[in-house]
Amino acid sequence: MDPLRDQIYAWMRDEMNRGNLLPGQLINMSEISRRIGISKTPLREALIQLECDGFVTTIPRKGVMINRMSLTDVEESWEICRAFEHTMMLQVCGRVTEEEIEEMAAINQEMRLASETHDTDRFYQLNIAFHTALFRRSENRQMRRILTRIKQRLYDFLTRVSLPMWEGTNCDEHDHLLTLLREGNGEAAAAYIRDEHWSFEKQEYYIRQFYKQEDETTEV
Repeated sequence: MDPLRDQIYAWMRDEMNRGNLLPGQLINMSEISRRIGISKTPLREALIQLECDGFVTTIPRKGVMINRMSLTDVEESWEICRAFEHTMMLQVCGRVTEEEIEEMAAINQEMRLASETHDTDRFYQLNIAFHTALFRRSENRQMRRILTRIKQRLYDFLTRVSLPMWEGTNCDEHDHLLTLLREGNGEAAAAYIRDEHWSFEKQEYYIRQFYKQEDETTEV
């Protein structure tokens, strides 16, 4: 069993994902401690890790706040994903097996089904699974770890709004990446990740749509 701190960390991440803890909200430590039957010590430890991972911020004399993601935050995160995945694609392109390509194709098909049924949470969790499988053979553990945390922030923020057109475009891009991998064209796959899949400029229309909807859903 995971340490209590890690269990609380996972619980709080799930609460953020479900929209029960919203961006800009201050965390009521006493309420959470009573709710899940724990002392504040492991809760504080979990909050320290959440702050290190960028999910919360400690505000002196106020408490701990769930971080908002501004358009600038998203753009910076996109640039990190773009740079890291381009580099990692060049590293792994000759190592990805046909079985792994078919595994990713199956995940991508599940993503399409999740989009069709408006299961947005599952869609973005599958998206993480697709990219995890794509870069499984990368030996750069630090890049993989940083990417996972960044995507968790991005996709947690996104799971409260469904954008079917964006989801469909994402799946189409995955299909194109898999085609390039089947052809053995790793350099083209890396360039496609850099110039299309993680291009903030190419995705900005959808990102701005999302932020508009998110603002409307959280307006007080």
